[in-house]
Amino acid sequence: MVSYQSVDAPAAELLHEELALRGLLVFHDRCTFPSGSRIASNMDNAVATCDGFVAYLTPNSLYESRPPGSARPAIDAEFKPIMDRLARSNASPNQSRRPVIIPLTHGLGDPRGEAPERVRKATGKDISTLWAPVTLDQRTRSITQTEAASVGKGLIAGLLESGAVSDSEVIDVAVTTRGEGQPPAFLSVDATNSLGGATNRPGDPADWDRYLTGLRDLQGILAHWTQCRKLNLRIRAHLTAAIAFGRVFNQAGGWRPTIQGRQGDVYPSDSTEHGQLRTALDKGGPAADFSVEIDLLDVKVSDLASDILRQLPNPATNRLCVWREESGSELTPNDVAAMAAITSMSIRDAAFDIRPSRIHLFCASPVEFAVLVGHRLTSLHADIHLYERDGDRYASSLVIPGNS
Repeated sequence: MVSYQSVDAPAAELLHEELALRGLLVFHDRCTFPSGSRIASNMDNAVATCDGFVAYLTPNSLYESRPPGSARPAIDAEFKPIMDRLARSNASPNQSRRPVIIPLTHGLGDPRGEAPERVRKATGKDISTLWAPVTLDQRTRSITQTEAASVGKGLIAGLLESGAVSDSEVIDVAVTTRGEGQPPAFLSVDATNSLGGATNRPGDPADWDRYLTGLRDLQGILAHWTQCRKLNLRIRAHLTAAIAFGRVFNQAGGWRPTIQGRQGDVYPSDSTEHGQLRTALDKGGPAADFSVEIDLLDVKVSDLASDILRQLPNPATNRLCVWREESGSELTPNDVAAMAAITSMSIRDAAFDIRPSRIHLFCASPVEFAVLVGHRLTSLHADIHLYERDGDRYASSLVIPGNS
């Protein structure tokens, strides 16, 4: 849960986005609850049930300029109840779940001296003993994106360390970058605020970089805190998001995803051939850029990508085209898995031969196919430049560095 005063709403929205990018389902009154719902009641429930609580503490949220007796919802309905809940859980650890509370002070003076005292004076609660993984730069007007990202990383790590995640046999993950109303999973990566939502848009490169950073944080923390490497993935996302997820949670790291598809669950495959899949490699020379054009949906990917390719500073004279014959028929889970295995192997073989510095990847496919292709694209030693379809053209989305 993110607690704040309404004047500080932009900071709260930034915190919401960065927490959600790291798999956390966030309670935040402006973004979480539907219009017309009973926000006060919903927030009371959030305070009573949340695993993590981020308090953005400023002169505004402490109501220092308000007359005595004024309403103080951020303090009296949120901050004080969560601190009381923490005290109860410390007194009876076997009877209640202990929330992880992160206080963020901004504009209250020295975070280790003056700020805790001002919070104590306004609320009667002592934050000096609370875990604070991030100390905000007091010279800025508000929390920065980098600081908010660090808060998200710290909170998910703190929740794992506190035992909020068990060593189950499989980890349920939902990834959403477009659309609305997706049900949550055990871990819910949600980038719809910045990348999609109700509209169909390709997303800005800066927001895609934030998405990739969030995935890397989540993967690193999960790998450290649990031995489980099986993922049950439900993904409603851009293909850029799917490829990036597979690339971060890759086979070299031992991750084994099962992806929920329209026709059933899709698993990684070791297939080496498929009757409908065709590949063609046009080699233009070593070390030149390498274009990969995947078209399983018969949308003429190569034609749509041509404008991008013509404008590259380093021409992509090496081109791999992957397409599917009989494109009108529905792909089964086995089809998707086999085609993903063959496609990723074709990309890897060509990259090892050509040794490009950059791979330009254009894709039109089912989203589960994109996850599995990314899952195998490791050790290429080349940047992977992803593009997202935007109507009748492709737009640059995300560059995954080759050294990562």
